[in-house]
Amino acid sequence: MLEEILRNPRVQATIPGLSIATLKSGEFACAYAIGTRSAHDSTAVDTHTVFEAASLTKPLVSFIALQLAEEGLLDLNQPLHEICGDYVTGDVRAKAITTTHVLTHTSGLPNIVGPQTPLKTYFAPGERYNYGSSAFGWLQRAIERLSASSLEELARIRVFQAFGMADSSLEWQERFESNHAQGQEMDGRLVSKRRVASAAASWSLVTTATDYAHFLQAVLRAEGLSPDMHTRWLTPAVTTRVGVDDVLNQNAAEDKEVAWGLGWGLEPSQNCFFHWGNNPGFRAFVMGNVQTQNAVVWFANSARGLRLARYV
Repeated sequence: MLEEILRNPRVQATIPGLSIATLKSGEFACAYAIGTRSAHDSTAVDTHTVFEAASLTKPLVSFIALQLAEEGLLDLNQPLHEICGDYVTGDVRAKAITTTHVLTHTSGLPNIVGPQTPLKTYFAPGERYNYGSSAFGWLQRAIERLSASSLEELARIRVFQAFGMADSSLEWQERFESNHAQGQEMDGRLVSKRRVASAAASWSLVTTATDYAHFLQAVLRAEGLSPDMHTRWLTPAVTTRVGVDDVLNQNAAEDKEVAWGLGWGLEPSQNCFFHWGNNPGFRAFVMGNVQTQNAVVWFANSARGLRLARYV
């Protein structure tokens, strides 16, 4: 069905390519690629085509942080400014922000720093949920300071090599040049290919659906963390809120069905964990169920790329 939908000329004009991988009972069920690397490149997407994973970077970083905590290098409740100095100039409340606040999106810092949302705390850390990508930059500084390693090096050893993710990196690699998807915005404009020189903890992962499924397999199997820490990783810490939450919408109602743990979105009633990715011209989504050990990874080189999910 998905092939028929994607081959429709109207769909191809807005969603050039997809790469999907699934797990069933903890084992690989399929790795599926269809479409083209770009609307202007007829080369077919395959299972080694790398996509921008955007915020799917964050669960990898949370995994690394929790490993460092278990090794005694990182205290999840120690203020980050005590580890690596201030991140928000002149903001007294920011001095209370911890790793736990960053991973649960309760730091009070904005998601994207911009003219309407300059870098500052919009509420006291721990007060409530607000998805906040900007805080991950501070956590990255702390992790790199404590480990005396770059985030890319940590990810390479602790994630990519550990779980067989050969086509993944937080920084651009020349080996990606020959098989790299190009993003497309809602209006059909192509997004210039980005070649990120330095890792960014909130968004810079470049990977494949198959590789990310290897990471999900490790998550389902509780590999790399103690049973207690793995449980904490996937235990609700804060309730999310209804609608598009941002620091300028402080009166949004709580969403009783969706929570956030130490790095994952959670649907407790369904035993599911999830995360999305949204970079210019790219959309990504992952979801797993610890009870059934089933999971799916979805990458598209289009800002409309998740709209096909309703058909499958």
